[in-house]
Amino acid sequence: MPITLLWAVDVYGRVYSLSTAGQRWVRADDMLLELKRVTAGKGRCWGIGCDHHIYLNIMPSETSIRYREETYENQVREKTEHGGFISIILHFRVFLCVHCQRWNPVDGFTDVLLPTDRWPWSDITGMNPQPLHSFQLPSRSWEWEGDWYVDQSCGEPSQTGGWEYAVDFPANFSPDKKWNSCVRRRRWIRYRRYTAQGTWAKIPLDNPRKPPLPLCDISCGGWEMSDQSGRYPYLWGVSQQGQVWFREGIHPRVPEGTSWEEVEVPKEVAQLSVGPGDLLWALLWDGNLLVRTGLSLDSPTGTSWLEVESPSKEVEALHVAVGVSVVWVVTKDYKVWFRRGVNSHNPCGSGWISIGGEMMMVDVGLSDQDRSAAETLRSMSHC
Repeated sequence: MPITLLWAVDVYGRVYSLSTAGQRWVRADDMLLELKRVTAGKGRCWGIGCDHHIYLNIMPSETSIRYREETYENQVREKTEHGGFISIILHFRVFLCVHCQRWNPVDGFTDVLLPTDRWPWSDITGMNPQPLHSFQLPSRSWEWEGDWYVDQSCGEPSQTGGWEYAVDFPANFSPDKKWNSCVRRRRWIRYRRYTAQGTWAKIPLDNPRKPPLPLCDISCGGWEMSDQSGRYPYLWGVSQQGQVWFREGIHPRVPEGTSWEEVEVPKEVAQLSVGPGDLLWALLWDGNLLVRTGLSLDSPTGTSWLEVESPSKEVEALHVAVGVSVVWVVTKDYKVWFRRGVNSHNPCGSGWISIGGEMMMVDVGLSDQDRSAAETLRSMSHC
């Protein structure tokens, strides 16, 4: 059975974890780290810092996280009125980039281009300028493994130099150069490695896109969508102004994600919870609740909202927690409620059941186990 962790934050912002292989809470190594909220799932834990930044901690693994930058160097030849040729060098990446040159029988390849040519360096479409020096590490959590190098897997390296030839773009490329080969390409590769596993790494602000306003709550989920399992987790957030945000671009090789996308809501949201599957509930400032419908792999942000009344008409809801097929709510009188009939086909459920006891908040584990938090804890989550 794989080792999992239960994460918690106390009222002083100190972060603790409890392993299934251990018997006591362990404080995070970074003694200066102060978090307000944590959310976890699928071997990682996200947190909101007291500095309003988002932090990520990925459990150490024997498998390193590597990301390959790919660059296709393509050359296009086309007769000119002077008998020369046009050469365009295209770079495709997982950062996509293109380098363009012109060839003539006197000077060979040159960066002097025609006004109608592509940008000297651009993405794969040739429409957007993107010089090679624009390839930067996304954050301090990454480091380059080496420099760019030519992929020599095409043909015999000594004979082709990694080049593939074709008649024109787009076409089927081959390592065999023919009399009508007017274009050629070769792939350049560079790897970067994620070096922050097992530590709390600050997520960089979006650039140049405007980042969300300071977040007051986050929730991680969605890695076990009903129509497919084994997916990577999604991250949702709530700003201090009641807006809902979705973290785009989270991928096994891009654990930090790339940017934030705002998801429109009919009312201001105070807190939300996302389950491992396709359940998402949000708590409104007026004490009622919202349910997100239409969540799927094709539509990870869903399609619409449905409002659900608080379990008690006299007392507003205070906290909501969602699992695979369960929803728990704590009202402002610290009573605990369970939502009956919740599943992927009926995310709103059918009614409330009162549960004995008084709690400040609840959290749902990976197998729908319920955990409660006392006054000494500010937040907790399980991964």
